[in-house]
Amino acid sequence: MKRLLSKGELLDIFASHRVSAVFPGDWESVFKGSGYEFWALREFVASDPFKAIDWKAVARTGKYYVREYLADSCLNLMILYDISNSVSFGRKELLQANIAVSLAYTAAAGNNASGLIMFADKVTRYMPPQTGWPHFRKILRAIVQAEPTSCNKTELNSPLARLVHDVPESLTFILSDFMYDFELDYHFRQASHEQERHKIIAFRVAEASEMALPEGSNGLIWLYDYESGQQVLLDLSRWQTYNQKMKAHAEHIRNQLNRAGIELLTLTPEDDFPSKINAFLRSVKVAL
Repeated sequence: MKRLLSKGELLDIFASHRVSAVFPGDWESVFKGSGYEFWALREFVASDPFKAIDWKAVARTGKYYVREYLADSCLNLMILYDISNSVSFGRKELLQANIAVSLAYTAAAGNNASGLIMFADKVTRYMPPQTGWPHFRKILRAIVQAEPTSCNKTELNSPLARLVHDVPESLTFILSDFMYDFELDYHFRQASHEQERHKIIAFRVAEASEMALPEGSNGLIWLYDYESGQQVLLDLSRWQTYNQKMKAHAEHIRNQLNRAGIELLTLTPEDDFPSKINAFLRSVKVAL
């Protein structure tokens, strides 16, 4: 995409169904369950049933493996949408809106259910997953009409709790800038015998300046924390120190999410986000 669509354009284009989905193609189930199509082998863990062991793999390798299969159920796509003030910086929230509406549209086009959880310091809106174009239009309007919410601390556990407790299984996308400290109470590990299964992917939206300053930067600039309200004077000549800290912050976010079983992709408004997302999802074996 050459540019991001404005919220008004999103409403006009998607609500009237005049275009194909931004991410073309039907959804395929990515949940490992009791279906018949083989998915993969993974090492046996203590909570696995013995009947799931692949004894041929044991004979070949000397290690215990279990077989996993693709479930044959319909997919619930859930969008966890950050509306805290920090996302309003630059074009981050507009990028979030483009991604969220595109995902919901693709789910509707594939006759799969989609739902929405908006959050800041708590869940501010919950729309349970449903199929059909009328439901897609409700999600579209909720995203287009979303306003930044002031809060002292963005809380990620609240929307995850709502997801785990209210949705039996899902492919879930967290859309956030992750410009906050967080500790996750939930861990998402796929297992063939689990009754509640969620595949979680995080899309971090960020302006390029939040990740690194250009080499040789100079001058002074005031930085404003959208959530705490604090201001800091930044000496741009210290761009190397700034870039090191931003790189460390990005790595910390990735590590925190990965430890909870959540894959991460960072996107900026300059990216061709459909192509980048499709390539990323293929790399983590999620089919769109």
